[in-house]
Amino acid sequence: MGKEFKRYETFEDAYLVIDEMLNKRKGKWTLSSITFMDYEDVKQIIKIHLWKKWGQYNHNLPLEPWISTIISNQIKN
Repeated sequence: MGKEFKRYETFEDAYLVIDEMLNKRKGKWTLSSITFMDYEDVKQIIKIHLWKKWGQYNHNLPLEPWISTIISNQIKN
């Protein structure tokens, strides 16, 4: 039988997990070319992106790897 994981049906249900995962990445993020943007701004942009993509999340899979991939890709962009 597969590994059990917590299911999050709505973005709002997963909000605290998303916020926690973003906070863990703060130390890895640096941007010196745009001085008017800080990590709080980046967090909001990523949260909006996750909210827009929520319909693409497969609820039969764990949430954390999906969020981690999106966070990594957004920070790279």
